[in-house]
Amino acid sequence: MSQADQDQKTHDPTEKKLSDAREKGDIASAPEMRHAVMLVATVIVAGWMGSAALHSLSAMFVRLWGGADSFRLDPGGVQAFAGGVLGEVALSLAPVMLMLMGCALLTMFVQGRPTLSWSRVAPQWSKLDPAAGLKRLFGVRALVEFSKTLLKFTAVIVVALTVVWPKAAGLDQLIGSGPEAMVKAVAVLVAAIALFDFLYQRHAFLKKMRMTLQEVKDEMKQNDGNPEVKARIRSIGIQRSRKRMMAAVPTASVIVTNPTHYAVALKYDHGAMAAPVVVAKGVDAVAMKIREVAAAAGVPIVESPPLARALFAAAEIDRPIPAEHYAAVAEIIGYVMRLARHLR
Repeated sequence: MSQADQDQKTHDPTEKKLSDAREKGDIASAPEMRHAVMLVATVIVAGWMGSAALHSLSAMFVRLWGGADSFRLDPGGVQAFAGGVLGEVALSLAPVMLMLMGCALLTMFVQGRPTLSWSRVAPQWSKLDPAAGLKRLFGVRALVEFSKTLLKFTAVIVVALTVVWPKAAGLDQLIGSGPEAMVKAVAVLVAAIALFDFLYQRHAFLKKMRMTLQEVKDEMKQNDGNPEVKARIRSIGIQRSRKRMMAAVPTASVIVTNPTHYAVALKYDHGAMAAPVVVAKGVDAVAMKIREVAAAAGVPIVESPPLARALFAAAEIDRPIPAEHYAAVAEIIGYVMRLARHLR
């Protein structure tokens, strides 16, 4: 990525971008944090479980040494001997290995929620690009990793000299003495380096994940829905609703019109309905289409401009008309029913 592109990334990453990156296995990971946890695990194992494992192995070797003359060296005896030794070694070291494995898994949770992504192990030809490889070798991240390694090496030397140098005259007396002082000093330094690495990796990751203004707008558009797609869906919904409405016009009892701009189709079944129901309504071209369909189906059309406008504004399709229009609509429906009886 060029510096110009990086300079345009001025917005913090959204939760969606971070979530998408996590699904791809792209997360902030501090190697020094793993090293610190494994050091703690090693100290715990050495101080807690190591002595028990060594005691168990020592007892096994004492038994082997004491009963060496009783072992048979034929194929069956050698197989039994090897199986017994390996079984006891595995049993003695199992707690130690399980502890180390548990701490190794713990490092996944120390830095955040763990993730599993197959895209990280899938072959990527871009990784074979020499230019990209040189950039990784001599980039800022590589420089930081080299600095951390140099810092750790220097820290270990300094700690060793600090602890050992004052006792250089009696160096032979250090044999068999406890390593508590050196372990504490090294643990503090490793913890400090791990904390620095964690904060740096988190900062570098969030900086890499920054977004441009256009990326933020595009994501908002995806979350809220593309306006063009939403408009198309709304248009399709209107067309389908209009088709259903036109299909209901021939079942209407009367069409109330403006006469040119508004048209409202009402259906009333005496005895089955408490009030007339609006089955269709429209303005301008839709109103004209309603009148055409009604005329073709022989539905009466009555001109009442004030009532047509009022029903169009207040009534809803497939719902009874508002109560305030009962009297006016009843007069029109009564007129239509009387006209129908007269024609018969």
